[in-house]
Amino acid sequence: MAFHPLIEFRGTTIAKAFVLNAIILACIAALSIEFRRYIDVLAETKSLNRLEKISLTAIWTFSIGIAIYMFARLLLGFGEGMLAKHPRYRYFL
Repeated sequence: MAFHPLIEFRGTTIAKAFVLNAIILACIAALSIEFRRYIDVLAETKSLNRLEKISLTAIWTFSIGIAIYMFARLLLGFGEGMLAKHPRYRYFL
């Protein structure tokens, strides 16, 4: 059974792959920066030192990265890249 994403925008060309990667990495970076800014101003995290804040940010960034990649896989079919079968060759390979 073949996987079919909700929106057909797979990175099967260099231009599409570049756009998809840019969108996903921008989302991960923006959420990571906002999380760091949030823990810098949160009263409960004022007592944490710099290394602890870096560790929290790294764990958050990894977690949100995995979540965004899974969401992109379900929504756009992200992850197959240039190895994806072309639709007209689907029955021959």
